[in-house]
Amino acid sequence: MKIFVYKVVFVMISLFFLFNFTVGYQIRKIEDKITNISSAEQIKNIKTKLRKEMNSAINKDKIFNEDDKILINRFLKKNNFRVRVKQII
Repeated sequence: MKIFVYKVVFVMISLFFLFNFTVGYQIRKIEDKITNISSAEQIKNIKTKLRKEMNSAINKDKIFNEDDKILINRFLKKNNFRVRVKQII
């Protein structure tokens, strides 16, 4: 009976450490990313990056290549059709 108890305790401790080193580590990493994004300084950095990218996109003559234009056009037509159908119903 003593050996069984020792084995169960050993397995439980092993599972605890295994969880903390695998799943727990990933959860902590995601929590750190969320806290970094929510800081005021990081929000300012993201806003400035977005503004730079938007300005560079505005200054370009061609933003999308031909394949992307066709794909976006088909997507918008399909969604526009869905909106019209819902309005009729």
